[in-house]
Amino acid sequence: MVRILEMDKLGRVVIPKEIRRSLQLGDEQTLLVEVREGEIVLKPLSLKSDPVKAIAEMGLPVATWEEMEKQIEEGATRE
Repeated sequence: MVRILEMDKLGRVVIPKEIRRSLQLGDEQTLLVEVREGEIVLKPLSLKSDPVKAIAEMGLPVATWEEMEKQIEEGATRE
């Protein structure tokens, strides 16, 4: 399904009803906003039921402890 939407002056976009229904999005749904390769990706989150499962389904990159330590050290040397 493809739609053209307009953003208002405050940066708000309304997701059309048929899209919300097809994705079974509820009222006041929490969404994850991801910017990737010049695109905005919205992903519905359902943290109320099972937060661990919701986070696992986000598809976020996973790093080893060694990779995280290296990034922390590199960040410290940039300052």
